[in-house]
Amino acid sequence: MNVKLGAVAAVALTAAIAVGTAGANGSPYSPGLQYGWPGVGARDGVRYVAFGMPRSTIVAAVRARDGRVLRSRVVRGFYGVPLVAYDGTPGGLSGNGRTLVLGSYGPLPGRAGKTRFAVLGTKTLAVRRAIVLRGSWSFDAVSPDAATLFLTEHVRAGDDPLYRVRPFDLRTGRLGGAVVDRLESEAEMGGVPVARASSADGRWAYTLYARRGDEPFVHALDTVRREAFCIDLPLRLGQGAQMGLRLELESSGAELAVRRGVATVAVVDTRTFEARRS
Repeated sequence: MNVKLGAVAAVALTAAIAVGTAGANGSPYSPGLQYGWPGVGARDGVRYVAFGMPRSTIVAAVRARDGRVLRSRVVRGFYGVPLVAYDGTPGGLSGNGRTLVLGSYGPLPGRAGKTRFAVLGTKTLAVRRAIVLRGSWSFDAVSPDAATLFLTEHVRAGDDPLYRVRPFDLRTGRLGGAVVDRLESEAEMGGVPVARASSADGRWAYTLYARRGDEPFVHALDTVRREAFCIDLPLRLGQGAQMGLRLELESSGAELAVRRGVATVAVVDTRTFEARRS
């Protein structure tokens, strides 16, 4: 980074850390992207933040305890840290902490356009792979070793959005077919991503979806085996009330608690995928 560019990056990065923003692309299915603080955090206390400039993005690794910028890089294109649920949970960081995935905004489902992703190595923040896909996509999860990226393909927008999750092999650059629900043999699902909880190693991604006129469900994604399980929750709540639900994974990882405020209203056994009211 030259001196002039470094000065510009420093000013923009200071603003990014001071004020974080998030946005959506006008459709209820996508939680959007996050710019600036707090970014997404790693286990070692480092947080990765992105701040968009007119034609590029400043990406930085910041030590959370004192705000020191450990390293930064300017990436061509407009990217942000992907949000994976409306509870504000950020995503994009692999379980081993070595890979960071940034996303861009794509078109609304059914409209012409492309969605872009940038895959970075966290040690240097250099771009390892740039991904360009036709249509409307968003980040969903990444396997612990960053071998597989899981992307949500948005098929239909509106009040009853429809989507499917597809794996992208980061080693070969190939996009796979939809990950089929092992419990109901369905590839396409509907709902709004409300909350996210992940296993400590990053292998399992649990997403709670709210639905209009139906019960909420948890989408359990095994990012290693590329398998998914949809678990209907025994809760009679309107979609508005479902939007307030949150997830919390027990320390042992054996149970997933569904909370409404401070109360646990349902529990999912993560080994059998059975759900019960609490």
